Amino acid sequence: MGLRLRAALLMALMAAAAFTGAEAWRSLRAPEDKNLPHEIYDSFAERAEGAVCYLRESGGYVAVFETGRSREPLRVTRIELKCLRAADRAMVEAGIPVLSRQELLQLLEDLGS
Repeated sequence: MGLRLRAALLMALMAAAAFTGAEAWRSLRAPEDKNLPHEIYDSFAERAEGAVCYLRESGGYVAVFETGRSREPLRVTRIELKCLRAADRAMVEAGIPVLSRQELLQLLEDLGS
C-alpha cells in the first residue's frame, strides 16, 4: 500500500473517531426540555418561596419531597411517570412547588386520572 493511501486512510479513520466521540459526548448531555409548558410551569415556579412541599420524580414514580432540593421523598405515590402526558411528566421532572395540602391532593388527583 502506498504511503499516500495509508495517510488518507489514517485521516479518514481519525475523522470518523472524532465524529463518533462528539456524538457520544452529545448524547451524555441532558436533552432539552421541549415538552415543558413554560407558560404553565412558570406560574408554579413563581410560588416556590411559599411551597410546603414539591412534587418530583423518584424511581420512576411521582413523589412528594419536603423541599426542591431534598434527596429523600416524604412519600412515593403509585403514579408512574411513564404513564403521564409528556407535559405533565416534564413538569414533575422539573419539580412542582405546592402551596398547601389541598393543592397537593388536587395535583395528585389530576396526575393520577
